[in-house]
Amino acid sequence: MSQAADPGEVKYEEDTGRWRFKPRGLNITWSSNEHYWTMPEKGTDDPAELLKVCWLEINGSTPKPLSKGERYALSFKISMTEDTFGWQEAPAFMMAKVGKKGIAKWARINLADVQVDHEMEVPFGKLRFEVSKNAQDTTLYFGFYELWCGGWKGGLRIHEAVVEEMPD
Repeated sequence: MSQAADPGEVKYEEDTGRWRFKPRGLNITWSSNEHYWTMPEKGTDDPAELLKVCWLEINGSTPKPLSKGERYALSFKISMTEDTFGWQEAPAFMMAKVGKKGIAKWARINLADVQVDHEMEVPFGKLRFEVSKNAQDTTLYFGFYELWCGGWKGGLRIHEAVVEEMPD
């Protein structure tokens, strides 16, 4: 169904406090099937390209816990191919939650508005969240989804996911 996320494709930038998840560092449902996804070569900066699915599910988690009491933001860098389809009826959603039992924060993404071959960051303004000072589990669990419309969609490119500390 999907290839396991490759920890070698997730990098932490100490100086910026930023996690970068290349496509192979994410769990992308159906990514092991070449009829649905074209995955980049390991170690490259190429995007994963969605050919067609009716179930979009991309998940990730930070390999190390986040710092208690800090604010963070999640975003995905995406673009669309010329043959994009199916997004008019199907908004996508991003989710971030701290800890397996945490409360999820959601953002609605209208992919029908994304210009072809224009790399952009979604959601606009990023999905912001805070790690409680009392949190027991401070691992971030996040995702990018469209599971509800049941229609086929394609033409989405995933360049990377970014989790970054936000200054006060």
